[in-house]
Amino acid sequence: MAREHSRNEQNGDADSAPTTALEFVKSLGGAAGILTGLAFINGWLYWATYYTAFGLNSLVLDLPFSVVSVSLVQVFVRDWKTESPLVKVILIFAVLANILLTVLFARWFRTHHRVAIALPVVLVLSMSIGAWWLGFHDAAVDAGCDSRLPTIAFELNEAADKASVPPPCLQGSGETCLLVLHINSSYRYFVAPDPQFCGAASSSPGAGRMTYEMSDAQIRIANIQTHIGW
Repeated sequence: MAREHSRNEQNGDADSAPTTALEFVKSLGGAAGILTGLAFINGWLYWATYYTAFGLNSLVLDLPFSVVSVSLVQVFVRDWKTESPLVKVILIFAVLANILLTVLFARWFRTHHRVAIALPVVLVLSMSIGAWWLGFHDAAVDAGCDSRLPTIAFELNEAADKASVPPPCLQGSGETCLLVLHINSSYRYFVAPDPQFCGAASSSPGAGRMTYEMSDAQIRIANIQTHIGW
């Protein structure tokens, strides 16, 4: 009887181990679904903050769902290659904190821990604040003299009217212009800050400078030069 009882206990332990592992995987699957939704929401929040800093109305931007959902990964890689060591430390801390919260949520949700319900709230708030801060920070960097935005110069279909002020960034004008976005058949750009005023320019993104719009119908050639290396 004792041997049979011991054998039954071992079989019970063997059966419970896969069940426990399966429940944990299911919990992670549920957490992954939440993270996918958060990735889209905070990806949109990042770009909304970023483009609003340049004077664009983020509500009319038709950004694809797939692009927005994975944009935080792309932004993380870009910032990792171009940012200062301090920002890199902040990014690493944020990623590790989110992973820890996700694992804790999966574990505590499986064991019906009463604090488990609070973890998604903390995760949502931390990711949203992080996306907002990173969007504004990146806009400040790209609006200054250390901008990572591509340069652009235009050749028009028709010569600019000599009686009016020509638009900035025409080929051969000698101006350095930075492309913010090409969307809805229009280029959105601004004149790069004068290197002599880099300190002031870097601290006043967005409304601190004028952005321009050029439609595709006006342009014969748009010469775009991107930064190589990230």
